[in-house]
Amino acid sequence: MLRTLAATGVAGALAGCSLDGRSGEGRDDTDTPEGTATTEPPATDAPEPYFEPGPTVRLAEVATGLVSPSALVTADDGTDRRFVLDQVGTMHVLDDDGLAEEPFLDLTDRLVAVGEGLPNWVSYDERGLLGAAFHPEFADNGRLFVRYSAPSDDEDLDHRERLSEFTADDDGDGVDPDTERVLMDLPWPRPIHQAGTVEFGPDGYLYGALGDGLSPFNGQDLTGTLKGGIFRIDVDGGSPDAPPVGRGDDGVDVDGGERPYGIPEDNPLVGTEGHDEYYAWGLRNPWKMAFSGDRLIVGDVGQAQWEEVNVIERGANYGWPLREGLHCHDPQTGTSSDEGCVDESERGEPLVDPVLEFPHFADDRAVGFAVIGGHVHTGSVSAIADSYLFGVFTSSFEAPAGRLLVADPSGSGQWPVRELQFADRDALDIQVLSLGVDGNDSYVLGTRASLAEGPLSQTGGVVYRVESA
Repeated sequence: MLRTLAATGVAGALAGCSLDGRSGEGRDDTDTPEGTATTEPPATDAPEPYFEPGPTVRLAEVATGLVSPSALVTADDGTDRRFVLDQVGTMHVLDDDGLAEEPFLDLTDRLVAVGEGLPNWVSYDERGLLGAAFHPEFADNGRLFVRYSAPSDDEDLDHRERLSEFTADDDGDGVDPDTERVLMDLPWPRPIHQAGTVEFGPDGYLYGALGDGLSPFNGQDLTGTLKGGIFRIDVDGGSPDAPPVGRGDDGVDVDGGERPYGIPEDNPLVGTEGHDEYYAWGLRNPWKMAFSGDRLIVGDVGQAQWEEVNVIERGANYGWPLREGLHCHDPQTGTSSDEGCVDESERGEPLVDPVLEFPHFADDRAVGFAVIGGHVHTGSVSAIADSYLFGVFTSSFEAPAGRLLVADPSGSGQWPVRELQFADRDALDIQVLSLGVDGNDSYVLGTRASLAEGPLSQTGGVVYRVESA
């Protein structure tokens, strides 16, 4: 998701990503949680804010000592616990006493070496422990599902992206890694654009996000690698003894048609061309997503100029790489404009517009790089009640400078966006990596380390709870 900025000498992957013309192969230099190498415009003395100022809140620090907190999730088990994932491989319980020292789950020995061996154009490693979701009946069955990046023995691959099931101990106080059952084991040629969120929907099915793998045409290829879209599976179905899907080079082979999970019969491609797992497609790097009621809302990281948020519908095509935000996109040049637009895919599907967008730059100032998807706040902070709370990874590659934004999701068309203000600080002091919710409170996860400081080599990670001013 980061991006290379020539001004800072930092390369990356979460913000945007440019194409170098090699048959759609991407060169990731505008993202951080990638794009055309560019120079950050000089800051003005007193630039006008791009976003309209929004409501004022406070941020309460509830956890530190993390490296790169990648998600905060909960389990419906009757306990007052939150679970914080650290990208480097551990999951910790967060309760009223703070962050538990001993991990609830430790997968560090099953992950790639996060932050190591990266190409010089990647400044923030997107691999690691990326997502987790507790089964709706976790209190009874102890099952949870985890997305992570595993090493590969194939020298042509950077790593493999896994979706695995684990089972908690009988007392629910921890998870033995040896209970792992791998459901998906997908080959991944590059160290970015994995996405990684997994989330159970109100229908009881597991939804998961997969980025385009830095090859933009994957977003429109429904017969290839399962990349560039949202999948939906039934973890209570399938054959328990079936091998994981995705062991082959194309990442979708299924032995004898058997899968270790079931396919919902109303998935849009069942019985037609394309992989049965797909629920929606045409996405670039859906870094974070969450259900808010029955709506699945996804932040999709942009490449050339625009970041976007989408409401996901069954069988919908969100346009990448033919569109970026509300704008035309040329996948051969990696540029966006308002000329040469197409309104439908080669299959005749309408391309669905995002519900909001914002640019990387406006006039002579940086607005932000890499949208971080959030959720609709229904908790105790009245100033942001019923607002879609989401983030921007950063607006600077020299200092921690994320943004928190709110949008009004109640109307039709584009959602109006405002920027949160803070009663206890002038600006956000972190790069925003994720947002979370525990039913009442909203949380913001990030790191105080700048990209130039080797953020994955230090414990700059922090979790904030959003509170009333």
